[in-house]
Formats: sequence, C-alpha cells, structure tokens
Amino acid sequence: MSTRKSLIALAAGGSLIAAAGPFASAAANPASTALLEAPEASLPIGVAMQDAERISNERAISNVQGSFEWNQDALASNAELSNILYRPSAFLCTDPAVGIASDGANRAERDTSAISVIAVRGDVEHEFAASVEDFEEKAPIAKTMGCTCGGNPADGRASANAAVSGFRLAALLDEAEPHEDANTITFTSRDGFRVSLPLSYVTQRYSIIVTAINGEDASSAVGCSNQLWLGSTSARSFARDIVSIEITHEEHPPSAPGAQESANLPNVGVLSGSSER
Repeated sequence: MSTRKSLIALAAGGSLIAAAGPFASAAANPASTALLEAPEASLPIGVAMQDAERISNERAISNVQGSFEWNQDALASNAELSNILYRPSAFLCTDPAVGIASDGANRAERDTSAISVIAVRGDVEHEFAASVEDFEEKAPIAKTMGCTCGGNPADGRASANAAVSGFRLAALLDEAEPHEDANTITFTSRDGFRVSLPLSYVTQRYSIIVTAINGEDASSAVGCSNQLWLGSTSARSFARDIVSIEITHEEHPPSAPGAQESANLPNVGVLSGSSER
C-alpha cells in the first residue's frame, strides 16, 4: 500500500474508532464523510495527514506521571508451587491407568519415603553410592532459582521463584571422575522415569539436587524426596525422586534443553482435547 493510501486509510479508520460511531465521526469530519459515501474517492495528502494528526491528539493522554517497577526476587510459597507447577503436571503426565483424584493427587498411593542414597555409575573412574546426608554436609548450596513449566500458559502463571537448598551435583561428578569421552548424564527416578542431558550442559550452570524448598523438606513441600533443579532451564528437565545417576558416552548424545529438538514452547499447553460421554 502506498504512503498516500496508508494515510487515507489511517484517517478514515481512525475517525471511525475515535468518535462515538461512524455517523458521529462523519459529522465531525466532512473529509471522512466523503470517504464513507464514496470509498473509491481520494483525499489530498495534506488533508489525510491533518486527519491522522487530529486522531493522534485525541488519543493522547496528558500529564501522565508514575513509575513501573518489578521484582524478580519474589518467592512463591510452597502452596503456590504445588498448585501452579506440580498439580498440573500430575494431570498432564500421570499414567491414565493410575488416574487423578479430585485434589490432583495420584489415586494410587505415591511413595514419599526419603531417598537416602543415590547410585552413581557408568563411564566413570569411581562408581559409588552417594549418601544424600553426607553430600548435604560436604557440598551444601542454597540459591533462589526459577521453575517454569515447558508449556507455560498464556497468563504466565506456571513460572515461579523458590529458595532451594541441597547439594551441588558437581560434587558428585568430581568424586565419580567421568571418563574424558563421557558426554551424557541420565537421572533415573524411583518410578523409572528418566531424564538424559548433555554432560556439558549440567556442568556449565547451577545444577542442584534439591532436598528442601523455601526452608521445608521437599517431601512435605512438593511431594518428592529430592529434585534436580537447573539454572536457566525449563522444569521439564527437573527429575524428581532421583535414585541413580549414570554418566555415559553416547554416539548420539541428547540435545540440550531449548535446542530445536527439545524446544520450550511458552504459552502452549494442551493443543487439543476430546471428551467421551
């Protein structure tokens, strides 16, 4: 569309919006009346520009004062975390044969007993059973970190900060001494769920085996004994109830979170659905 026609369209369209209605607009502006009565008619460029300027002035708000502030250090309560992030994942990820109770919990009783030992094995110099309590003392860490659902809904609510504490994953890796060609790390949960990531990915950011959230044991806070939290990473990779960590060399290592193969899709949750009666 030419500049002249664009300005004419702006003048005509804007006049219709700015006034109480098309008739009020036409009465206030004879030029707009001509366009309404004869859509193919044209206006001098100067008239169109004056019309556009008038519309802009009518919409302007004078004497606006104030400030805009935000705080990324605000922490979500454990109740909010449970409701916004953990409860929806139960609906989306639970085995249909198990089902969901009305409160969002699995109908089958979930094992919430403490996990005291994590097996570390694979392509490493030293395989060992890591005592969670020992590593909490040897390599403690406490950070404020973000947790965001991989399919964050349009309102952005499935995103929160929490004060997490536990121990550094790096301490386990240091003790295990991975082989030089190791490129993959796999976290296996108590229920058999597995998360595989590039080894370099977890060593290049904050990677924490979390055992407490907002000062409360993870088991009572969010219903799991421990959980992997990763800096700048979607929570889809946050394995829960980890019982083993395996470090291996893979010919085709997994893609990093956020790569095209496993891209985060903000504002996309359930794409389609159906119901049976």
